[in-house]
Amino acid sequence: MADKGFPGSPLTRVSRYLNGLSIRTKLVGGYTLAIVLAVLAGGGVIFVHVERTIEAQIQSELTNTTAGIMNMVQTAAATSIQNHLRAVAEKNLEIVQSVYDDYRRGDCTEAEALALCRRIMSAQTIGKTGYLFCASSKAIATEHPNPLVRGRHYPDKAFVQKMIQMKTGYLEYQWKNPGETNPRPKAMYMTYFEPWDWIICASSYREEFRSLINVEDFRESILAMKLGKSGYAYINDSQGNLIVHPFLTGNYYDARDRDGTYFVRRICQMKTGKAVYSWKNPGDFRPREKLVIFNYIPEYDWIVSSASYLDEIHAPLTTIKTVVIAIVLLICILVALVSLWVNASVVRPLRTLKDRFDRGAAGDFHLRMAETGTGEIGQLAGYFNRFMDKLLVYSRELNEEIAHRQEKETALGLTEEMFSKAFRFSPSGLFIASLKTCRIINVNDSFLGITRFDLMDLIGRELLTLSFFDPKEDGRQLFRDIESRYSVKNREIQFLTRDRERRTGRVSGEWINLWGEPCLLGAIEDATESRRLEQEILDISQRERQKTAMALHDDLCPQLIGIEVMAKMLGKRLESPGADPQKEAQSTERIRQLITDAIDKTRGLSRGLFPVNLTDRGFDTSLEELAAYVQKIFHITCTVTLKTGKAPGNAQPFDDNYLATHAYYIVHEAVHNAVRHAQCTAITVCLTQSGDRIRLGVTDNGRGMAVSNDSRGMGVRIMSFRARRIRGILSFESPAAGGTRVVLTLNRADIPTHQGGA
Repeated sequence: MADKGFPGSPLTRVSRYLNGLSIRTKLVGGYTLAIVLAVLAGGGVIFVHVERTIEAQIQSELTNTTAGIMNMVQTAAATSIQNHLRAVAEKNLEIVQSVYDDYRRGDCTEAEALALCRRIMSAQTIGKTGYLFCASSKAIATEHPNPLVRGRHYPDKAFVQKMIQMKTGYLEYQWKNPGETNPRPKAMYMTYFEPWDWIICASSYREEFRSLINVEDFRESILAMKLGKSGYAYINDSQGNLIVHPFLTGNYYDARDRDGTYFVRRICQMKTGKAVYSWKNPGDFRPREKLVIFNYIPEYDWIVSSASYLDEIHAPLTTIKTVVIAIVLLICILVALVSLWVNASVVRPLRTLKDRFDRGAAGDFHLRMAETGTGEIGQLAGYFNRFMDKLLVYSRELNEEIAHRQEKETALGLTEEMFSKAFRFSPSGLFIASLKTCRIINVNDSFLGITRFDLMDLIGRELLTLSFFDPKEDGRQLFRDIESRYSVKNREIQFLTRDRERRTGRVSGEWINLWGEPCLLGAIEDATESRRLEQEILDISQRERQKTAMALHDDLCPQLIGIEVMAKMLGKRLESPGADPQKEAQSTERIRQLITDAIDKTRGLSRGLFPVNLTDRGFDTSLEELAAYVQKIFHITCTVTLKTGKAPGNAQPFDDNYLATHAYYIVHEAVHNAVRHAQCTAITVCLTQSGDRIRLGVTDNGRGMAVSNDSRGMGVRIMSFRARRIRGILSFESPAAGGTRVVLTLNRADIPTHQGGA
């Protein structure tokens, strides 16, 4: 086979030949060919559709005719059989009644009458194996030609119960005689003789019904049916014997059509279906193709067929072919005439326009055509002129667009570089994973630091199969939320590091499109220490509440109770006639002193719970009160030194109560740590401010503490937490003179501004 890609191939030569044709030839040939093909295609579609519709209608008609004939045959046969059985049953009822009347007149005994009836019924047969029998209303076979059945009780047979219920009428049922393998379908007609309680039944097996049918009952009805012009219906058995046929009789099992096919054999073997064969009816000059639809009646071994000739079925299609051919010829003539007129008025102007396009393609965008007339050629000339105008504009815009795209590409490269650096150096643990496969695409150094994995352990691995999310359902839920375009913000999870340490984290996630693939951009922060510190703060709050409650209960409450008792006793003494005014005045002064003491204790407790607004009260004043409290309660020398370079009373380093409160509590915690653990005798609090730099130190002369920023002590962690909240640096030093110094260093330029307390 020639390759279309090689010069000189048949396809190439045909293409060159078509390209070399003139416009006139192309238009005439193209229009004519297109319309003719369209008409032929439409005619073909119509032809096929009509052919299928006609065949479907004919097959449906034949199928319905076959079904109607079957119903008619079955109905007629059932009626004929029922009438035959009824006649036999009613005749025997008359015989039994006559014998019974002889017995009643005394002509014979009852035993003789019964014996005579039995002999009469047992001597009769219905068809080949049909017979008469009698049953009582108690389900006993009183009379039966088979001695194995006679006298037996059949209460469990459904048809027996139906027979007892009906007593008179037609009934179909299944019956198996003793010695038979399978039950066979059977029918009977019943009459009832009440004096002896006999249900007289004339029965026959359905397989023998054929011998009981009178074909003449329905022959004329079948022969009267006409299918099309010369189609007809007929009946034959599976051996090829014709039961009903408009022309033929006898056996045609070995009949063959003009192709030598034994079509009758095939129909007898199939029994149900569709067949096409050739057949010549009397009066025909030649055999014709025939379509037959046939169905099988197994009770009578009959095949009911409905047939019609194909040339009669396809007669409308010949008319369609003739009409389509005539239309095609007429269209070809009209298209040729119209195309010649159109081409004569179009081809010449198009050649002129072609020449102008050639000159314009050389780069002369200022070239124009004369716009003559309002027809399509004049409009085309106008379009050409506007096209050349736009080419001038597009030329300028194209140069500007090229420059703009170069700027965008430069900016895009810069953006990608910035994203890469931001991803790599972000303090949060960032990771990118595919939403389709859940595989990790990239992680940053912070993620490796938090999880303690190596980069090669993660890239290309499925995130949900790693021992990371604990439980793994948290990871699955994260992926489901991101797939639903739901942004996740600071969701708390539990995760495991590479060495199986359980940590608490906060995860966030967003949906991103990475190289055309939906991905998850996630960020995780280790919140273990924050959660642990929060719990410890809660524990401290609980202990402080317990401490305050004990102070109120063990100190302040007894004092207030004593004041109440003294007040009552004073009232009673004042009411007595012999009261001493001077003595009672001393008691009153004592009560006033106790009340003043209770007020001081209450203030101290409240100030311990919350040091009011430090910026309004004065940060230096709060430190002085803390020092005085330590000296008074613990008998440890505590001094405050302020080196701010400002006048006394104006040495406030903080303008925000939030910052002042955190700084105060860091000093408070450092002082109390020294009191509890350092075994010191002196504590110094020193505040130094130099420009924007603030240094707040707490120094004791105790035994020293081996402490660092990484200490696990609760007090140290709380101080470190507060320092981070105000962006300060907390350090621990060991002075040469001994003891411990806790230093908080702040830069005013870095201090955030907040509203509210700690």
